[in-house]
Amino acid sequence: MKEKAKKSNNKKAIIIISSIFALILALIFTYVYNMSYKVSRVEINREDVVNIGKETPKEQKDVTLIALLGSDYSEYYETSASDATMILAIDKKNNKIKLCSLMRDIYLDLPQGGKMNLNYTILDGGPASILKTINYNFDLAIDKFVQVDLERLPKIIDALGGVEIEITGEELQYINGYIDHIDKNNGTQTPHITTSGLQLLNGTQASAYSRIRYTAGRDFKRTERQRDVLNALFVKFKDINFTELPGLINEILPLVTTNLTNGEIISIAKDGLSMGLSGLEQGRFPSDANIINTEFTDMYHMNIDIEATTNELHNFLFSKE
Repeated sequence: MKEKAKKSNNKKAIIIISSIFALILALIFTYVYNMSYKVSRVEINREDVVNIGKETPKEQKDVTLIALLGSDYSEYYETSASDATMILAIDKKNNKIKLCSLMRDIYLDLPQGGKMNLNYTILDGGPASILKTINYNFDLAIDKFVQVDLERLPKIIDALGGVEIEITGEELQYINGYIDHIDKNNGTQTPHITTSGLQLLNGTQASAYSRIRYTAGRDFKRTERQRDVLNALFVKFKDINFTELPGLINEILPLVTTNLTNGEIISIAKDGLSMGLSGLEQGRFPSDANIINTEFTDMYHMNIDIEATTNELHNFLFSKE
Protein backbone atom coordinates (compact mmCIF):
# COMPACT_ATOMS: atom_id res chain seq x y z
CA MET A 1 0.00 0.00 0.00
CA LYS A 2 2.83 2.38 0.88
CA GLU A 3 4.50 1.67 -2.46
CA LYS A 4 1.26 2.43 -4.32
CA ALA A 5 0.78 5.64 -2.35
CA LYS A 6 4.35 6.68 -3.12
CA LYS A 7 3.87 6.06 -6.85
CA SER A 8 0.58 7.95 -6.75
CA ASN A 9 2.23 10.94 -5.03
CA ASN A 10 5.10 10.91 -7.54
CA LYS A 11 2.62 10.88 -10.40
CA LYS A 12 0.72 13.79 -8.89
CA ALA A 13 3.97 15.73 -8.43
CA ILE A 14 4.93 15.17 -12.06
CA ILE A 15 1.49 16.32 -13.22
CA ILE A 16 1.68 19.45 -11.03
CA ILE A 17 5.21 20.32 -12.22
CA SER A 18 4.25 19.71 -15.86
CA SER A 19 1.16 21.88 -15.47
CA ILE A 20 3.18 24.72 -13.93
CA PHE A 21 5.78 24.45 -16.71
CA ALA A 22 3.05 24.47 -19.37
CA LEU A 23 1.45 27.52 -17.72
CA ILE A 24 4.76 29.39 -17.69
CA LEU A 25 5.30 28.58 -21.38
CA ALA A 26 1.76 29.68 -22.20
CA LEU A 27 2.31 32.99 -20.39
CA ILE A 28 5.60 33.56 -22.22
CA PHE A 29 4.10 32.78 -25.64
CA THR A 30 1.13 35.04 -24.84
CA TYR A 31 3.56 37.80 -23.92
CA VAL A 32 5.52 37.29 -27.15
CA TYR A 33 2.27 37.35 -29.12
CA ASN A 34 1.16 40.59 -27.48
CA MET A 35 4.60 42.20 -27.91
CA SER A 36 5.07 41.16 -31.53
CA TYR A 37 3.44 44.38 -32.72
CA LYS A 38 6.82 45.99 -32.00
CA VAL A 39 8.40 44.07 -34.89
CA SER A 40 8.92 46.10 -38.07
CA ARG A 41 6.91 44.21 -40.68
CA VAL A 42 7.38 44.20 -44.44
CA GLU A 43 4.62 42.42 -46.29
CA ILE A 44 5.56 40.53 -49.44
CA ASN A 45 3.54 38.60 -52.00
CA ARG A 46 4.26 35.08 -50.75
CA GLU A 47 2.61 33.42 -53.73
CA ASP A 48 4.76 35.39 -56.14
CA VAL A 49 8.13 34.67 -54.49
CA VAL A 50 7.54 30.90 -54.66
CA ASN A 51 6.04 31.00 -58.16
CA ILE A 52 9.22 30.05 -60.01
CA GLY A 53 7.81 27.70 -62.64
CA LYS A 54 9.82 24.78 -61.26
CA GLU A 55 9.09 21.79 -59.08
CA THR A 56 10.29 22.08 -55.50
CA PRO A 57 11.24 19.13 -53.24
CA LYS A 58 8.32 17.27 -51.68
CA GLU A 59 10.36 17.06 -48.45
CA GLN A 60 9.99 20.83 -47.95
CA LYS A 61 6.47 20.33 -46.56
CA ASP A 62 8.08 18.93 -43.38
CA VAL A 63 10.69 21.68 -43.07
CA THR A 64 10.18 25.36 -42.23
CA LEU A 65 12.66 27.47 -44.20
CA ILE A 66 13.42 31.06 -43.20
CA ALA A 67 15.86 33.37 -44.97
CA LEU A 68 18.05 35.32 -42.53
CA LEU A 69 19.29 38.55 -44.08
CA GLY A 70 22.00 40.76 -42.61
CA SER A 71 22.00 44.13 -44.36
CA ASP A 72 25.19 46.16 -44.60
CA TYR A 73 25.58 49.93 -44.44
CA SER A 74 25.18 51.76 -47.74
CA GLU A 75 26.15 55.28 -48.69
CA TYR A 76 24.58 54.99 -52.14
CA TYR A 77 21.28 53.10 -51.78
CA GLU A 78 18.20 53.64 -49.64
CA THR A 79 18.06 49.84 -49.23
CA SER A 80 21.28 48.15 -48.11
CA ALA A 81 22.80 45.09 -49.76
CA SER A 82 22.51 41.76 -47.98
CA ASP A 83 26.00 41.27 -46.59
CA ALA A 84 25.00 37.97 -44.99
CA THR A 85 22.39 35.60 -46.44
CA MET A 86 21.55 32.41 -44.57
CA ILE A 87 18.81 29.81 -44.58
CA LEU A 88 17.47 28.51 -41.27
CA ALA A 89 15.80 25.09 -41.58
CA ILE A 90 13.54 23.74 -38.83
CA ASP A 91 13.06 20.06 -39.66
CA LYS A 92 10.25 18.79 -37.44
CA LYS A 93 10.17 15.34 -39.04
CA ASN A 94 13.83 14.60 -38.23
CA ASN A 95 13.97 16.87 -35.15
CA LYS A 96 16.85 18.93 -36.51
CA ILE A 97 17.70 22.62 -36.82
CA LYS A 98 20.13 23.61 -39.55
CA LEU A 99 21.79 26.84 -40.64
CA CYS A 100 23.63 27.43 -43.89
CA SER A 101 25.21 30.41 -45.60
CA LEU A 102 24.93 31.36 -49.25
CA MET A 103 28.06 33.11 -50.53
CA ARG A 104 27.29 36.77 -51.10
CA ASP A 105 29.06 37.05 -54.48
CA ILE A 106 27.53 34.04 -56.25
CA TYR A 107 26.47 35.20 -59.71
CA LEU A 108 22.87 34.11 -60.21
CA ASP A 109 20.21 34.21 -62.92
CA LEU A 110 17.40 36.67 -62.22
CA PRO A 111 13.81 35.45 -62.68
CA GLN A 112 13.10 38.43 -64.93
CA GLY A 113 16.26 37.88 -67.01
CA GLY A 114 19.88 38.94 -66.62
CA LYS A 115 22.34 38.07 -63.86
CA MET A 116 23.37 39.65 -60.56
CA ASN A 117 25.37 38.88 -57.44
CA LEU A 118 23.13 37.46 -54.71
CA ASN A 119 23.85 40.22 -52.19
CA TYR A 120 22.71 42.98 -54.58
CA THR A 121 19.40 41.38 -55.61
CA ILE A 122 17.76 42.87 -52.51
CA LEU A 123 18.40 46.38 -53.88
CA ASP A 124 15.83 45.92 -56.64
CA GLY A 125 12.63 44.90 -54.88
CA GLY A 126 13.71 44.37 -51.28
CA PRO A 127 13.45 41.02 -49.44
CA ALA A 128 10.92 39.66 -51.96
CA SER A 129 13.50 40.02 -54.73
CA ILE A 130 16.26 38.12 -52.95
CA LEU A 131 13.83 35.37 -51.87
CA LYS A 132 12.57 34.88 -55.41
CA THR A 133 16.14 34.82 -56.77
CA ILE A 134 17.14 32.12 -54.25
CA ASN A 135 14.01 30.10 -55.02
CA TYR A 136 14.45 30.45 -58.78
CA ASN A 137 18.07 29.31 -58.80
CA PHE A 138 17.89 26.56 -56.16
CA ASP A 139 14.35 25.16 -56.67
CA LEU A 140 13.11 26.17 -53.24
CA ALA A 141 9.92 27.75 -51.90
CA ILE A 142 11.11 30.12 -49.17
CA ASP A 143 8.46 32.73 -48.36
CA LYS A 144 9.60 33.81 -44.88
CA PHE A 145 12.45 36.11 -43.89
CA VAL A 146 13.98 37.86 -40.91
CA GLN A 147 16.20 40.85 -41.61
CA VAL A 148 18.59 42.65 -39.26
CA ASP A 149 20.60 45.72 -40.20
CA LEU A 150 24.22 45.19 -39.14
CA GLU A 151 23.92 48.58 -37.44
CA ARG A 152 21.41 46.99 -35.05
CA LEU A 153 23.15 43.65 -34.54
CA PRO A 154 25.37 44.88 -31.65
CA LYS A 155 22.26 45.80 -29.66
CA ILE A 156 20.81 42.30 -30.08
CA ILE A 157 24.07 40.66 -29.00
CA ASP A 158 24.40 43.01 -26.02
CA ALA A 159 20.81 42.25 -24.97
CA LEU A 160 21.86 38.58 -24.68
CA GLY A 161 24.96 39.44 -22.67
CA GLY A 162 27.55 39.02 -25.44
CA VAL A 163 28.90 35.81 -26.97
CA GLU A 164 31.96 33.64 -26.40
CA ILE A 165 34.16 33.45 -29.49
CA GLU A 166 37.67 32.10 -30.14
CA ILE A 167 39.83 34.83 -31.74
CA THR A 168 42.86 33.68 -33.71
CA GLY A 169 46.09 35.63 -34.03
CA GLU A 170 45.32 36.35 -37.68
CA GLU A 171 41.82 37.62 -36.87
CA LEU A 172 43.31 39.85 -34.16
CA GLN A 173 45.16 41.78 -36.88
CA TYR A 174 41.86 42.89 -38.48
CA ILE A 175 39.10 42.91 -35.88
CA ASN A 176 39.89 46.30 -34.33
CA GLY A 177 39.64 48.07 -37.69
CA TYR A 178 36.12 46.70 -38.06
CA ILE A 179 35.31 47.73 -34.48
CA ASP A 180 36.35 51.31 -35.31
CA HIS A 181 34.24 51.25 -38.51
CA ILE A 182 31.12 50.09 -36.64
CA ASP A 183 31.72 52.64 -33.86
CA LYS A 184 31.97 55.41 -36.46
CA ASN A 185 28.63 54.40 -38.03
CA ASN A 186 26.85 53.87 -34.72
CA GLY A 187 28.37 56.75 -32.77
CA THR A 188 29.70 54.35 -30.12
CA GLN A 189 33.03 53.71 -28.40
CA THR A 190 34.15 50.11 -27.95
CA PRO A 191 37.32 48.69 -26.38
CA HIS A 192 39.75 47.01 -28.78
CA ILE A 193 40.55 43.32 -28.58
CA THR A 194 44.16 42.96 -27.43
CA THR A 195 44.72 39.20 -27.16
CA SER A 196 43.81 36.08 -29.07
CA GLY A 197 41.96 33.11 -27.52
CA LEU A 198 38.46 32.37 -26.24
CA GLN A 199 36.78 35.48 -24.86
CA LEU A 200 33.42 37.10 -24.24
CA LEU A 201 32.71 39.65 -26.97
CA ASN A 202 30.21 42.46 -26.66
CA GLY A 203 27.85 43.37 -29.48
CA THR A 204 30.18 45.61 -31.47
CA GLN A 205 33.16 43.27 -31.04
CA ALA A 206 31.15 40.23 -32.16
CA SER A 207 29.69 42.14 -35.12
CA ALA A 208 33.21 43.17 -36.11
CA TYR A 209 34.37 39.56 -35.84
CA SER A 210 31.58 38.40 -38.17
CA ARG A 211 32.66 40.91 -40.83
CA ILE A 212 36.37 39.98 -41.06
CA ARG A 213 37.10 38.84 -44.61
CA TYR A 214 40.84 39.34 -45.29
CA THR A 215 42.26 36.34 -43.45
CA ALA A 216 43.03 32.98 -45.03
CA GLY A 217 39.78 31.64 -46.43
CA ARG A 218 38.57 35.15 -47.27
CA ASP A 219 34.79 35.30 -47.69
CA PHE A 220 34.44 31.54 -47.15
CA LYS A 221 35.81 31.98 -43.64
CA ARG A 222 33.67 35.05 -43.06
CA THR A 223 30.45 33.10 -43.67
CA GLU A 224 31.68 30.60 -41.07
CA ARG A 225 32.27 33.42 -38.58
CA GLN A 226 28.76 34.74 -39.19
CA ARG A 227 27.27 31.30 -38.50
CA ASP A 228 29.45 30.92 -35.38
CA VAL A 229 28.12 34.21 -33.97
CA LEU A 230 24.53 33.23 -34.74
CA ASN A 231 25.05 29.78 -33.22
CA ALA A 232 26.53 31.40 -30.09
CA LEU A 233 23.42 33.61 -29.90
CA PHE A 234 21.16 30.54 -30.12
CA VAL A 235 23.11 28.93 -27.27
CA LYS A 236 22.80 32.09 -25.14
CA PHE A 237 19.07 32.30 -25.87
CA LYS A 238 18.61 28.66 -24.86
CA ASP A 239 20.21 29.35 -21.49
CA ILE A 240 18.17 32.47 -20.73
CA ASN A 241 16.13 32.27 -17.53
CA PHE A 242 12.35 32.29 -18.11
CA THR A 243 12.03 35.37 -15.91
CA GLU A 244 14.43 37.28 -18.18
CA LEU A 245 12.59 36.46 -21.40
CA PRO A 246 9.94 39.23 -21.33
CA GLY A 247 12.53 41.99 -20.95
CA LEU A 248 14.76 40.41 -23.57
CA ILE A 249 11.92 40.07 -26.06
CA ASN A 250 10.98 43.69 -25.42
CA GLU A 251 14.53 44.76 -26.34
CA ILE A 252 15.07 42.56 -29.39
CA LEU A 253 11.78 42.63 -31.31
CA PRO A 254 11.98 46.32 -32.33
CA LEU A 255 15.39 45.65 -33.92
CA VAL A 256 14.05 43.05 -36.37
CA THR A 257 12.26 43.34 -39.71
CA THR A 258 10.23 40.35 -40.90
CA ASN A 259 7.14 39.17 -42.75
CA LEU A 260 6.41 36.50 -40.12
CA THR A 261 2.95 36.71 -38.59
CA ASN A 262 2.38 36.65 -34.83
CA GLY A 263 1.26 33.03 -35.07
CA GLU A 264 4.36 32.05 -37.07
CA ILE A 265 6.67 33.71 -34.53
CA ILE A 266 5.05 31.74 -31.70
CA SER A 267 5.12 28.46 -33.67
CA ILE A 268 8.78 28.83 -34.66
CA ALA A 269 9.79 29.78 -31.10
CA LYS A 270 7.92 26.76 -29.74
CA ASP A 271 9.53 24.40 -32.27
CA GLY A 272 13.00 25.80 -31.57
CA LEU A 273 12.63 25.42 -27.81
CA SER A 274 11.22 21.90 -28.10
CA MET A 275 14.09 20.72 -30.34
CA GLY A 276 16.82 22.49 -28.40
CA LEU A 277 18.82 25.29 -29.99
CA SER A 278 22.25 23.77 -29.34
CA GLY A 279 23.74 21.23 -31.72
CA LEU A 280 22.94 23.39 -34.72
CA GLU A 281 24.07 21.76 -37.98
CA GLN A 282 25.96 24.20 -40.21
CA GLY A 283 26.80 24.37 -43.90
CA ARG A 284 28.07 26.73 -46.60
CA PHE A 285 27.06 26.79 -50.25
CA PRO A 286 28.41 26.44 -52.81
CA SER A 287 31.06 23.95 -51.69
CA ASP A 288 34.55 24.48 -53.08
CA ALA A 289 33.98 21.68 -55.60
CA ASN A 290 31.06 23.56 -57.18
CA ILE A 291 32.78 26.89 -57.73
CA ILE A 292 33.56 27.09 -61.45
CA ASN A 293 35.63 30.27 -61.33
CA THR A 294 35.71 33.86 -60.12
CA GLU A 295 35.94 36.92 -62.31
CA PHE A 296 36.04 40.67 -62.01
CA THR A 297 34.06 42.84 -64.41
CA ASP A 298 32.33 45.81 -62.82
CA MET A 299 32.64 43.89 -59.55
CA TYR A 300 33.72 40.52 -58.18
CA HIS A 301 31.56 37.58 -59.34
CA MET A 302 31.57 33.91 -58.34
CA ASN A 303 30.35 31.53 -61.06
CA ILE A 304 29.01 28.25 -59.71
CA ASP A 305 27.58 24.92 -60.85
CA ILE A 306 23.90 25.62 -60.13
CA GLU A 307 22.64 22.05 -60.58
CA ALA A 308 25.28 20.48 -58.33
CA THR A 309 24.89 23.23 -55.71
CA THR A 310 21.11 22.76 -55.74
CA ASN A 311 21.53 19.04 -55.09
CA GLU A 312 23.96 19.69 -52.24
CA LEU A 313 21.71 22.32 -50.72
CA HIS A 314 18.64 20.06 -50.88
CA ASN A 315 20.58 17.17 -49.31
CA PHE A 316 21.58 19.45 -46.43
CA LEU A 317 18.24 21.17 -45.83
CA PHE A 318 16.04 18.11 -46.20
CA SER A 319 18.32 15.49 -44.60
CA LYS A 320 18.59 13.51 -47.80
CA GLU A 321 21.18 10.74 -47.80
